[in-house]
Amino acid sequence: MRINCPSCGRNVDLDDAYDHYEGPFKCCVCKAMLEIHTEEGSIKAVEQVNIVRRASTEQVSEPVLNPRKDAAQRAGASGSRSTE
Repeated sequence: MRINCPSCGRNVDLDDAYDHYEGPFKCCVCKAMLEIHTEEGSIKAVEQVNIVRRASTEQVSEPVLNPRKDAAQRAGASGSRSTE
């Protein structure tokens, strides 16, 4: 069974595992996400899924450039050492 990818227009072969299938499928040519529906070895529907990426709402406080050095500084700041 073959589907025609709506994104790139290429024919993509489906094996027998997709004879009775409804769900996501990734085009092996252009990597577009498709929603397909097959029954009894025939294609009933093929639609391209539009993936919308949302911007992260988390704010990063500060980048960690050297985790070991930062951890050592935090440990030194929390434990008071007397050098007198």
